[in-house]
Amino acid sequence: MFCKTCGSLLQPRQTEYGKWMSCPQGHSQPKIVTSSDTIVSSNKPSQVIGISDGKNPLAVHDHICKKCGHDKAELIEVAPFYSDEDQFIRMKCGKCGFAEKLEGRIG
Repeated sequence: MFCKTCGSLLQPRQTEYGKWMSCPQGHSQPKIVTSSDTIVSSNKPSQVIGISDGKNPLAVHDHICKKCGHDKAELIEVAPFYSDEDQFIRMKCGKCGFAEKLEGRIG
């Protein structure tokens, strides 16, 4: 860091606010901001969502599971790793968690 007035290299100096960079020729630098505009908010603990029936709450799409026959599934879109690959869709069963890859484009 350099002095705004003479351009010389600033050197660390101990002040009442801690170490601060100052000009060796004594030029004043921009003032130290001692007050902060910090907003303090009290976050209430979030409500824990418990799954009592063993079903996934994100499983809202109509899809019949091949493993257990449950009729709702979670839609998971998997992005390509390389630019020449296509994205694909997985349907994860809301009851047993079995995931199957859907063939072709959905859309």
